[in-house]
Amino acid sequence: MKRVLIAGAGVAALEAAIALRELAGSRVAVELLAPVAELVHRPSSVATPFGGAPAARLDVRRLADELGIRLHRDALESVETDTHHVRTRDGARLPYDMLVVATGARSREAVPGALAFRGPMSTGTVEQVLDRVVADPSLRLAFAAPEGGRWLLPLYELALLSATTLRIRGVDEPDVVVVTGEHEPLEVFGPAASEALRAELTRAGVELVTGGAAVAAFGGALRLTSGTLLSADIVVALPAVVGPRIPGLPHDEDGFIPVDDHSQVEGCPDVFAAGDATAFPVKHGGLAAQQADAAAEAIAARLGAIGLPEPFRPVLRGLLLTGGQTLYLRTELGPAGAREHRLLPSPGTASHGALWWPPAKIAGRYLARFVAAGAALEDRPAPADPEGLDLIIQAAEEDAAAGNPESAVRALDDAEAWLGPLPADVVERRDEWRRLVRR
Repeated sequence: MKRVLIAGAGVAALEAAIALRELAGSRVAVELLAPVAELVHRPSSVATPFGGAPAARLDVRRLADELGIRLHRDALESVETDTHHVRTRDGARLPYDMLVVATGARSREAVPGALAFRGPMSTGTVEQVLDRVVADPSLRLAFAAPEGGRWLLPLYELALLSATTLRIRGVDEPDVVVVTGEHEPLEVFGPAASEALRAELTRAGVELVTGGAAVAAFGGALRLTSGTLLSADIVVALPAVVGPRIPGLPHDEDGFIPVDDHSQVEGCPDVFAAGDATAFPVKHGGLAAQQADAAAEAIAARLGAIGLPEPFRPVLRGLLLTGGQTLYLRTELGPAGAREHRLLPSPGTASHGALWWPPAKIAGRYLARFVAAGAALEDRPAPADPEGLDLIIQAAEEDAAAGNPESAVRALDDAEAWLGPLPADVVERRDEWRRLVRR
């Protein structure tokens, strides 16, 4: 039995753990070096300031117990590849036969003078911004991407949801603008997505400024890399993302770990890496899960548990909250994440109907089965009776019937965060239960 140590507690780490348990079974002893007790579903936090549920959470200890994984509550500090050991932040020294580094990246404020949106911790900041605009509708609200932004979908969600919410709160013509260095909005998804997103921005009355990333905000203005000085009273910017720079492992100038198509770290035969810590330029939970799958298959193949492992063939799936109908985006990327290196000659797809099932913001092959009661990830429209969601709805109904509407609401909120929009009749039932809780 080989000891596989997985460092991290995010999507890539948990996907790798579940995949290894399924692919290699008793051939591996999986250990998880996790610095936190919960996986917070960060993508769903964009909706929280606009009346959405708090970001869903997955208990890491419960998952470890169910999978028979040994859990170390600590963080990775450095790697000793020659002796096959890692050092932890608390000073422990742990051995491994094979190591999967899935520690994620680090964020830092990149636009001086702007308010930074950092996911769940920024809910209050966005709520305060909306309150300011409601109090003074003449204020111009800008949502800006920093130079070199690696995942911009939340930027457009914030702008669209803000415009919709401000109208609901009585601001007839909110002055909202999106600023990006892209030539087209969400151009990484291809022209179909860009066209669909432009239509959504027009519907919401959101101005779009392309070709110049944000540099600094000051005195009611926003300076762009293009040299333009844009009028903006309030600026909310995404942070910049930098690599973890783990001592003992190679990294590029930004601190990201270089890996091959099987997620093996360059020059380190028994070390793999997946997710935002790697040098792949697009940072997204679904891609992190796919890299974790590639690492798990490579390890399982070494142990003789499977045949030839599948390489990382990135499929980018994005669920965009618009304030109206959800927009689903899908495309295939090449190894470098560049449009000219696409694996399939497709312009991408955009649809208001689900393009994959379960239609979650983070589409992980194995994590989806764990969260959605066995529902396998498939690229297809949502079925009429989705497996997994039905079981959650049934459990919520039972909780409500037993006099516990708060538990029923919490179950459906978590299902919506992980699996995507709920059917209209289920939303109505949840609203009824929520009113009972508030009495």
